[in-house]
Amino acid sequence: MGRRACLPLLWLGAAALLAACGGAGTPLVTSDVSRVQVNSYQALPPPYGSAQAVLTSAASLATFRKAVASDGIGLSGTTTSSDGCAGGIEYTVVLVRSGGKGSTTLDAYDCGGQITGNMTGNVSGFVAYVSTLLVATPSGQG
Repeated sequence: MGRRACLPLLWLGAAALLAACGGAGTPLVTSDVSRVQVNSYQALPPPYGSAQAVLTSAASLATFRKAVASDGIGLSGTTTSSDGCAGGIEYTVVLVRSGGKGSTTLDAYDCGGQITGNMTGNVSGFVAYVSTLLVATPSGQG
């Protein structure tokens, strides 16, 4: 088999490897999002508690769409998990779609300098943006 005959096999192998490792994921479509619910929960270390935000205005949804696009946020085919990390902050972002379409849930767990979850792209940049939206609820109140 000549070199040229081997190239397609190499490309297929590389594509399979990227798919197996999570690759780029599925791009997140936000054009039909009518509401975004953001929650976080921090168990350890202090401060304990949760924080919430709900985006419904045209301006806040436009800013959210821009952040998703600029950070290249996608939905991963698989969810990564933290191995043995205790503490950190769990983020949940629910995209509610207009017209009764299903919602999409994004998860990120920021612990020990590592972010795991079901997102692809610049997840640390997106989590930094999401954290600016949140309003804290002291522990025991929510």
